[in-house]
Amino acid sequence: MNTFDSSAAVHSLSPLSNAIVDKAIDNVTRKLVGGVRNKNNSQPNSNKSSLKTTVSDSLAATSAADVMEVANRGEAWKEMISKSLSHGISSLSNMQFDGEFSVSDGVAEGLHQVPNTPGVYVVFDKQDTAVYVGDSTNIRSRWHAGHLNENRQKLKNGEQYKLTEQFTEGCTVKFISCDSKETAAAIEAHLIKDATPEINAREELLNEQGSRSNIEAKKMKDASGSTAALVKGAAKEAAANVGWNVLETLITACIKALKDELVDIVSGGKTKLKDRVKRLFKKVWGVLANMVKNPGSILKGLFEFIVNAFASAFRKIYQLARNIYDLGYAAWQLYKGSKSLSKAELVHKISEIIITSGCLVIWDALDPIIEAKLTALFPPIAPYSPYIAATIAAIGFGVSSHYLSGFIPTIVEKIVNFNPMLNQSYEQQKSACAQLIVNAEKDLILVNGLEDYMRSSKDLVVDLKAKTCQLEQHQAIEAFSIEDRLNSISLGAK
Repeated sequence: MNTFDSSAAVHSLSPLSNAIVDKAIDNVTRKLVGGVRNKNNSQPNSNKSSLKTTVSDSLAATSAADVMEVANRGEAWKEMISKSLSHGISSLSNMQFDGEFSVSDGVAEGLHQVPNTPGVYVVFDKQDTAVYVGDSTNIRSRWHAGHLNENRQKLKNGEQYKLTEQFTEGCTVKFISCDSKETAAAIEAHLIKDATPEINAREELLNEQGSRSNIEAKKMKDASGSTAALVKGAAKEAAANVGWNVLETLITACIKALKDELVDIVSGGKTKLKDRVKRLFKKVWGVLANMVKNPGSILKGLFEFIVNAFASAFRKIYQLARNIYDLGYAAWQLYKGSKSLSKAELVHKISEIIITSGCLVIWDALDPIIEAKLTALFPPIAPYSPYIAATIAAIGFGVSSHYLSGFIPTIVEKIVNFNPMLNQSYEQQKSACAQLIVNAEKDLILVNGLEDYMRSSKDLVVDLKAKTCQLEQHQAIEAFSIEDRLNSISLGAK
């Protein structure tokens, strides 16, 4: 039988040279894949795309910075989910803002307190109606050098600016700060679509986009509407991340296998073409087989996306989550304008916000600690510790959520029913709710104490059974020994 020996007379580079070439292949492949994923679209909405332009766009996005942008793409999704929980960005009617300033007779008051960060702003006229929504990479600069300056220039030329009426009669501008321009653009586009303010001429991010920033913003805008929809959109991106990681691994394996064959050919190798093809596919199949045997490598992209995108997604809610009552009261202020919700639905929705955000803050903080402990205690599992820690944190999140759901709705119901007309102060109400938390903690301690008591009682019973068995066995042995001894004495007497 003719067997194929893939290692017969194969020429190769020296170990150091081979390592250098393989590293170069890894880097180039990563940048090329990153370029495809992070390229701009120079031909949006075209009926027939040009391959040459697509290739050109991809090659223009193969820098290390572009690769990092791909790796950190989950950060914008993280912020959208965080804003959805903390600011209620799904609807303009119940959204909470980070601050506001006013404009009257074309002069802004309080604009100096607006941050120089990306963000979204909403202009409310004197009837408190939202008439315009905008976004900027620098909110304060956009108003100083943009809206206010453009208004002055238009008036000098005897023309009307789109916001002249509001600036003259007086208006309030409320804003939300963002970490990225993609998040700001997505929130702005969603709010315009949801509220259709009269001065906004058209819906933003409606059609296929050209710039990478707007391409990503459109994805988030299309997924907006609820926290659940945003999580679903982020999960879709995470799944795509898995596919790209597998593709990158296979491309790298193919190029390295081809490199080995080329080195062998140049060095005078005599292997037949048919055998070279077999050898190449054997190497690629080895990579695929390893993925099947080690599914963790396939899911690496998914885990990386989830860990990077959501591990610290709710850090900014920490200030609210420090006090359960304050968080509940803020959530009540957020949703009390929703006339379509019943009291039961309000209690459920607010409780969900408190429990979800609070538990995520706790387990977000514990996740890196768990990972570090796993690595320190079991060094061999260091490559897998981030994923094990993520699983432990997920389980802990579920257990914590279950515990909090036992008493949080009661506190929220008290907040919803709070009536200042009954001569009950905010502090008194807060104190009463704090007592509920103390009682819940005592109940938990009591349950734990009962569990410990039951466990110790069970251990005692098991121990007694073991001792009884030992005694019975000992007595049986002794009885047997005495009987034997008497028999032996009787026999000796005879």
